[in-house]
Amino acid sequence: MDLSLQMQQRQMLSQRMQQSVEILQMNTLALSEYIREMTEENPLLEWKEESAPQQEEMRLLERLQWLQESDEQNRGYYQMEMDSEREREDLRFGKKEAQSLREYLQFQIHLLPITEREKKILTFLAESTEESGYLETGALEAAMQRYQLSQEEAERLLVQMQALDPPGVGARTLIECLQIQLRQKGACPQALEIVEQYLPDVAKNRLAFVAKKLHISMEVMMDALEEIKSCVPKPGSGYANDRPLEYVIPDVFVERRGDELSVHINSHTTPRLYINPSYQKILREDSSKETKDYVAQKLRQAEWTVQCVHRRESTLLETAQQIVAAQKEFFLYPDGCLQPLRMVDVAEWMQVHESTVSRAVKDKYLQCEKGVFALADFFSKAVATDHAEEISVQQIQKRLTELMETEDKRHPLSDRELTEQLTAEGIRISRRTVAKYRENMGIPGASGRKQYGERR
Repeated sequence: MDLSLQMQQRQMLSQRMQQSVEILQMNTLALSEYIREMTEENPLLEWKEESAPQQEEMRLLERLQWLQESDEQNRGYYQMEMDSEREREDLRFGKKEAQSLREYLQFQIHLLPITEREKKILTFLAESTEESGYLETGALEAAMQRYQLSQEEAERLLVQMQALDPPGVGARTLIECLQIQLRQKGACPQALEIVEQYLPDVAKNRLAFVAKKLHISMEVMMDALEEIKSCVPKPGSGYANDRPLEYVIPDVFVERRGDELSVHINSHTTPRLYINPSYQKILREDSSKETKDYVAQKLRQAEWTVQCVHRRESTLLETAQQIVAAQKEFFLYPDGCLQPLRMVDVAEWMQVHESTVSRAVKDKYLQCEKGVFALADFFSKAVATDHAEEISVQQIQKRLTELMETEDKRHPLSDRELTEQLTAEGIRISRRTVAKYRENMGIPGASGRKQYGERR
């Protein structure tokens, strides 16, 4: 048995520090719930929401100022605010939501001149339709078993359902979905033949091969493809789904006034936390040691909680201000790109640890004229150039898009040629990285971008 003494140094977070870290990581919604929970646990803590008249007065002043300014982007922000308010009013007063695909199908089935039994079967198939518009796997077989249908009768009812609106609904495969739509449009026979036999080849852009197999010219081939492209691969995509909507509540707002950007925290949705002074009355009326100890304990807990909430707001605000200052071009210009930015850089400017910045931006969102973005998205990796400067990944993706938009569509640039052009511009990047960026943007390779004939 070996007995020895060892000295170790460990960094242990106290319970209070753990609470501070947890509050810093919370987004607006989580913080609101946490504040309400803490007021239930600690009788010295109280919360209140901003008074409606004061809030409405501030909103009115902001709107009047926006309308007086001639900047179109500020007017756009005002319109976005008005649209958001209309959506909130619709939810508040219970206005009718968009119709789902299944509801629309059932409405059409109810109007069909068929028997009640056939309506029940079609309703069953409508209920077995996915949000995309396709029939669920095994739904037709389940209907046959449930309603004692023959194969011929089941197929007849399925055809009747597939004749409903939107075109292509009730299909079991992509090919069947396109066939239904092409037949309803009266498309050329070549389009149907392409869908039935050569759809994988079309996906690989092997158009010359398909035209040779069908013994048709490229002009006929391109006309047939135009008819196929006019079809909707997911006929149910334009209808409301049955899933509840998930809303993102911005934690930070960025407003533009001329060339100046202002950053402020979203405090309207978070209740204000404060310490109820009634504990002083309790101490005056009951001076027992047990009461004093209890109040003192709850007071220390309440003070620390309030302090942590305030520290979270100040840290989040400073972090957002540093991000906006570093990415000013993105917020000021419609085509502005993100600049290279690391969390360690922001941490050095704020004189805090990198983990503090990481926790401050975790699960938090920023709203500006361009939309709502995750705060973490504003940190972009840097790529070295031959000009002693760095550019961001977004800037490289933008340049790749420009190169591919201006290329000869009949002889598109390969990944190697794209790499050579970027290298000639001083951007050090490998062919594999170019291919990765292109795929992340959802752009096919050279063979997939190739066009035939005079069409562009």
